[in-house]
Amino acid sequence: MRLSVFMPQKSTQLLIDLRKIYQDYFTPQQLTDESLTALIEQPDSQLYATMFNGRHLGAIHVTVNNAEAILSLLSIRELTRRRGVAKNLLLEVEKQLKSKGVNTLKMDSNNISQTEKDGLYLFMQASGYDLKDNILSKFI
Repeated sequence: MRLSVFMPQKSTQLLIDLRKIYQDYFTPQQLTDESLTALIEQPDSQLYATMFNGRHLGAIHVTVNNAEAILSLLSIRELTRRRGVAKNLLLEVEKQLKSKGVNTLKMDSNNISQTEKDGLYLFMQASGYDLKDNILSKFI
């Protein structure tokens, strides 16, 4: 079965899976049903998720402003890392954003822990992003 990437609707399974996806990223207060629901239902941004066999494996938050998209909260469940899930998620989100007229993608890494930054930089640069002043960017 193929990984699917989409903007999910709130469901019990999504909330369970988001807790697993963001367990090392968010504080316990940010992992409550209310906080995760607010993230899913933000009117000025989208949460994209990737799913396999009925389980959400990763997510990324996207805020679009005209032809520019700000990416944040990219995370993949620890159990499924290093299997191409993040690469597939990022490529599909890029494709969907490009079809909506977005041509510039940016991710601010200032709020990411140093231990996560090194891996993120390597992954994003391998995905075609340039790094300057803690901002990863790509033209699509």
